[in-house]
Amino acid sequence: MSLKRKLKNKIVIVRAEKATAIIGKNGMTPSVIKHIDQQLDQNELIKIKFLSNYFSDNLDLDIKVLTDKTRSNLIEKRGKTIILYRSIPKN
Repeated sequence: MSLKRKLKNKIVIVRAEKATAIIGKNGMTPSVIKHIDQQLDQNELIKIKFLSNYFSDNLDLDIKVLTDKTRSNLIEKRGKTIILYRSIPKN
């Protein structure tokens, strides 16, 4: 069973919510990446929106860099909005 299928109900909820992180003209600064990392520590799934003033030659490459730095998985990409997943360690 795929990861996306396992998380189907949670994905529907996250889609309806506002973005947890917004990336604008300053791009993926260390503080933005730290914020996203903290959000992933608290929530398995987060929604991130790239604003229209975010300029990139290759958004897909930027998303790959973001997932690598946050050790997360890209679950969904719709336009400039993405949903990332990282499992929360169980204590």
